[in-house]
Amino acid sequence: MKTLINNRTVVQALFAALVYFTISYFQNGLLYVFLGSILLGAIFGKVFCKWMCPVGLLKSFLTRNMKEDEAKLHMYNYYKVGCPISWVQGILNKHSLFKIKKDDTCVSCGLCDKVCYITTFDKEKSVYDADKTSASEAFNCSKCMACVDACPKNSLKFTIK
Repeated sequence: MKTLINNRTVVQALFAALVYFTISYFQNGLLYVFLGSILLGAIFGKVFCKWMCPVGLLKSFLTRNMKEDEAKLHMYNYYKVGCPISWVQGILNKHSLFKIKKDDTCVSCGLCDKVCYITTFDKEKSVYDADKTSASEAFNCSKCMACVDACPKNSLKFTIK
């Protein structure tokens, strides 16, 4: 999983090219992309923005030279407002089949919250703290998996609930 996360930009570029081709080639390509994203959202949550979207890929490139907090703020706002696909998948985040879950090996080090753009700006959410609302189920969580990648104990997994 960590190899996939570390190569997310490559995966996103490949899917973005496929999405762009679908929209360009088919007369109703955007409709098919929207319907496909609803299905993806029901299964995986809000994965389209950070793993497949051509605009999300462009946004990642535009924010790569910004200071870390500034880039996080741009991503937080973009994935909160985004587009209709973002809205539908955001609603489905809480109800999707796959979730980011922590297991019993978590030592509450907080590294996951330090890399998460949601917990940076919404102190009521956390990836590891059970007393707070789950950041991974938040409307604007794009399942970037930075929290999973940052966990030193591999306590976070993207798995079926």
